[in-house]
Amino acid sequence: MYRNVINDMAAWHAGNQQVLLVKGAKGVGKTWSVTDFAEAFFKRVLIVDFEKESDFLRLFQGTVDADRIENKLRSRFRHMADKTENIVFDKDMLLVFDEVQFLKHPLPGIMAYAMQRPDMRICIIASWMGMLEGEDFYDDLTCISMYPMTFEEFLTANKVQHLCGHIEEQKISPIAAEVKDEIKEYLSCFMMTGGMPEVVADIVKCKSLLHTDGIIAKILSEQRAFIRLMVPHALERKVLKIWDSIPVQLSKSNRKFMYNYVDDKARAREYEGAVKWLVNAGLVRCIYRISEGNAPIADYVDKKSFELYHLDHGLLRLMCGCRLESMAEENDIYDVLSGVLPEQYAIAELTMNRNVSDLYFWISGATARVDLVFEDDGEVIPVDVQSKVQNKAQSLKVFRKKYENRMAIRISLEDLSFAKGVLNIPLYGLWNF
Repeated sequence: MYRNVINDMAAWHAGNQQVLLVKGAKGVGKTWSVTDFAEAFFKRVLIVDFEKESDFLRLFQGTVDADRIENKLRSRFRHMADKTENIVFDKDMLLVFDEVQFLKHPLPGIMAYAMQRPDMRICIIASWMGMLEGEDFYDDLTCISMYPMTFEEFLTANKVQHLCGHIEEQKISPIAAEVKDEIKEYLSCFMMTGGMPEVVADIVKCKSLLHTDGIIAKILSEQRAFIRLMVPHALERKVLKIWDSIPVQLSKSNRKFMYNYVDDKARAREYEGAVKWLVNAGLVRCIYRISEGNAPIADYVDKKSFELYHLDHGLLRLMCGCRLESMAEENDIYDVLSGVLPEQYAIAELTMNRNVSDLYFWISGATARVDLVFEDDGEVIPVDVQSKVQNKAQSLKVFRKKYENRMAIRISLEDLSFAKGVLNIPLYGLWNF
């Protein structure tokens, strides 16, 4: 399955930086994408998985010796070379270090090796989204963040790229009714399944959703196991409590994260580290509140008030106990859990849209809530996510009246339109506006 991130990897290959860092939560397809890219752009690829090859860990601590590392690699992976030829470490090979979060100091050790081999191209893969030690220090490093598949990638995987073309052209040519119905059918499917590559791959192979919930349940189990494996022991209980509270947090009409839903006696200062760990692991998405809708937004961020969303809407659906057999009708898909699935989906799609900066939310008093807010060239843009158009979108009106915004965005199932300063973007076209 083709991933758009391979374009970014190709751009790195064409550039001058030696090392590529690919970060993302466990299971979003990092290793597969890097391997697919490497097979197209390099003659050879060698992958060292630190989770499986734990005896390599000590070679990247303290003083790093490139010769010693390569001799051990030759010994371990000799079967990959031609019988008459030893493994050659040169510009035609991409050397991949996978699951580097198992290294105590991943970047300093690997970058020390890279400096001893300036002609080598190296890729580092981390099942982690937070800043790694030294990430902003090394000039010879390109960083790419990976997430679950977008709706565009889902369409491409299902070999209906022509539908992407219609979505791209809708600003010029309205989409025909029968084409729009087909797009919405795929959107309904994607809204239920989510974009985890393992899930999508099974749907493409089997042409059904028969195994979908089973695969999602397995991924959720693997994510829980990942938490137990990687989290510091002192945080484990608190991290799991926060993880388990996500469904009830998002089932509220007010999505603001409340610590008393984690534990009756929970206090922010006791759980802040656990929240931060989950966000850094990439397993949840954190959206902060802004106190004012003025630019620059960064001046009005309230770090004590936030909403926690899941990594993927398909994972969230099953985590909330909504099985596919209980979602037979289309309306159920968009209205389940007070419409949280469209919000989760919109956050995921907007995160991948290069025209959108960091996302926030806004609340005024007890009534007005704007789902998402972002800044574009000094203009603050409020966003309302709806499964159905509500003509009396009071929250947007309150926000625009207070801050005199020239434009707002409504995300819904309705056609692309612009009226009275409100741009309506179809849910299926978020990646393309």
